[in-house]
Amino acid sequence: MHLKRYLLTASLSVSLWAQAPLADPAKKVVATVAGKDITAADIQKMLVGFDPQTMQAFLQNPQYIVSQYFLFVHLAEEGEKAKLLEKSPYKEQFEGLKMQILRNARLNEENNTFPVTPEMIEAYYKEHGAQYEQAKIKVIYIAYAGQVAATGTDAAALEAAAKGALAAAQSKRSEADARTLAEDIVKQLRGGADFVKLVDKYSEDATSKAAHGDFAVIKASSEYPAELKSAVFALKPGEISEPIRQPTAYYIIRLEEKGPQPVDEVREPIVQVLRNEHMNLWMKNMNAGYQAIIKDSDFFKTFSAGALPGALPAAPPKQ
Repeated sequence: MHLKRYLLTASLSVSLWAQAPLADPAKKVVATVAGKDITAADIQKMLVGFDPQTMQAFLQNPQYIVSQYFLFVHLAEEGEKAKLLEKSPYKEQFEGLKMQILRNARLNEENNTFPVTPEMIEAYYKEHGAQYEQAKIKVIYIAYAGQVAATGTDAAALEAAAKGALAAAQSKRSEADARTLAEDIVKQLRGGADFVKLVDKYSEDATSKAAHGDFAVIKASSEYPAELKSAVFALKPGEISEPIRQPTAYYIIRLEEKGPQPVDEVREPIVQVLRNEHMNLWMKNMNAGYQAIIKDSDFFKTFSAGALPGALPAAPPKQ
């Protein structure tokens, strides 16, 4: 394990003692390093700076991590005694690291402390209602032999892909035959046939069939194929869709009901969107105020590529 990866990451993590606090961690000796007692409080302090990966390494091998951590502490103390931060290149490196930490802290504070009021959430919710639309549907699933690939990474999309692959592997029906059958079912439904009865007779998706055709709630943000979502949200309650082609099946859909998600379900995502919008505007204004005006272009031509350390981000390409 590369020691730097484990012990030089400064991000907050939950202490192991959060669930079982010690009566007096400052007095409980839990280890010794180089003849010095290490208390539970010392270990708690150490863990505050660990990221999840480092914490996992600690849980797997606490002896190694504790040993290396306090070796690092010792070496840092030795460096401080020797006033190494007053020498080059350490002084410049430290100042650069300090600037990065303070910059990131300032950005985090601007984002995390930006006040998002209930009125702002409600206004955004009303203005962008289409983003939070959801629909309850019933489906008839007519499989055919084909190839399937997941269209998203969420659980519903992966589950749909797995079911589709299984149905495709088991189906001996051609796509043309599936299309003909699906079109006939649509005619029956629009002629007044009972949807649930046709689910029982024709549908080949075991899960929705067992639920009388009920399908997972479709949301505008769901990772289902765009053509499927478009067809669903174009329907009115009670309407029957045309057969919707997918890689291994045709879907016949009846819209049961649709409407916006409750605002409480989308409150946190809206807060993040509003804070992102604030940060984009804030950064745009900050950048506008810090546009350098080059007074001597010849001076900058004297620097060869790679002559300066790469501490600053690369410039965006010219439009």
